[in-house]
Amino acid sequence: MTTTPRKYLRILSIFHLAMMAAPLLMGIFFYSTTTISTNTTLDDDIFIYIFPIIGLAGIFASNFMFKIVTKDVDQKETLGEKLAIFQQASLIKYALLEGPAILNLVWFSITGNLLFLTVAGVLILFLFMQRPTKSKVELALGLKGEHKRQFDRMDDQIALS
Repeated sequence: MTTTPRKYLRILSIFHLAMMAAPLLMGIFFYSTTTISTNTTLDDDIFIYIFPIIGLAGIFASNFMFKIVTKDVDQKETLGEKLAIFQQASLIKYALLEGPAILNLVWFSITGNLLFLTVAGVLILFLFMQRPTKSKVELALGLKGEHKRQFDRMDDQIALS
């Protein structure tokens, strides 16, 4: 399969937007339909500790997995192979942020506790900041020399493996 760097970034941006849209729309829906709880006691609710920790773990796990998947990318010979690895790593990263966000939103809809909505909001914001750009791809893949020149020619065909 062949594509251009411009199309590659557009497709990856669409994946990113789609993975960000679900928790964002769920958050808006749940916020508008859920009765906010004014109960400030912990009520022995263990989830008040677990779900924020899951959210924080999602941030660390997404960055960790991204580094694990892309660690050997400099050994790949073609730009297409490098871009395929970046796409795979990015989708894993987005999923590891989207999952805990949705989990916290669902628990917010059940309990009405704003803490869970806040954690989900932070995860959605962090996911938004992961938006793929040309400079982020170049930096993450360490593109140099011919691969960088190839990626800079936004409308030239490249073969994805």
